[in-house]
Amino acid sequence: MSETRRKWLYQVLEKSHNSTFGYVINISLMVLIFLNVVSIVAASEQSIHDKYAVFFRWMDLFALVVFTIEYFMRIWVSIERESKDERRPIMTRLRYMITPMALVDLLAILPSYLLFLGHDFLILRALRLIRVFKLTRYSRSMELLTTVFKQEAETILSAIFVLMILIVISASGIHIVEGKIQPEEFGSIPRALWWATVTLTTVGYGDVVPVTGIGRALGILIVITGVGMAALPAGILAAGFTSEVTRRREHFKTALMVWVEDGTFSKHENSEFIELRLNLGISRTDAAIMLREARAINKRNKVKKNNTSVNVCPNCGFDHNEHAAEAAKENAISKDRE
Repeated sequence: MSETRRKWLYQVLEKSHNSTFGYVINISLMVLIFLNVVSIVAASEQSIHDKYAVFFRWMDLFALVVFTIEYFMRIWVSIERESKDERRPIMTRLRYMITPMALVDLLAILPSYLLFLGHDFLILRALRLIRVFKLTRYSRSMELLTTVFKQEAETILSAIFVLMILIVISASGIHIVEGKIQPEEFGSIPRALWWATVTLTTVGYGDVVPVTGIGRALGILIVITGVGMAALPAGILAAGFTSEVTRRREHFKTALMVWVEDGTFSKHENSEFIELRLNLGISRTDAAIMLREARAINKRNKVKKNNTSVNVCPNCGFDHNEHAAEAAKENAISKDRE
């Protein structure tokens, strides 16, 4: 009985598209996360916090109870992710507890417990905003962004590393040129880092500026360099998005070709089709178009295969097998006459 309930709860929490109840639960959790984050942001304004202190406290308490129950339920059902032969209840749950999303769930409730225990620090109030990352579980766009970040992490870190080197070089140059003239702003490399950072990233607040001709020339050079460097991480992410979306679409098309190969689309295959579409973030419209294309390709392949097996020309309909048979028959008759 317990195993049946656990499997059902796993379907509700992790496979919400398979049931209306699971869909309602996930939507409710998303709404609660959103409202809770809004209340945390609003409560940071002291006048609003003092006026609605009771509401904010009960709101946070309600969210804490719900998110705590959700956290422990997800730990309990996590063993359903593995087959029965591979299940090791304790180790499986421990492995789940150190996954990124499980850590987010834990960090989303810990600050509130510390606050209720009397440790009222400003940073604890701010840390409750980690709950917004719980939306990653329910948003395919956020999941796609996380995937791209993971895949392009090495490239992005390389670009950031190069950017940091240029910032240090820029700060060193402006310190040499402007250090004696503006010692408060450029008297040392650490002091010049602020100007170098906002200039190289093309933000340019204008609170600190070079006054010498050489300093301004250096500033122009840094800005020109920064235009390309600051855009580099964005370009890497854009390319990563395009590559990941293309990969997912190709994976979906390959699965479709397997499913429509026998000419039928069973109930089980339809369920797998929906689950894969949701997991890959494919829209219903695109999925329907790709399904039609897969069926058309499968139909053409079958026609081509049949035509090849009977040796019929697909253009004129000439049957080469029948012609060869007639020719062989005529040759046999001719030999008999001779």
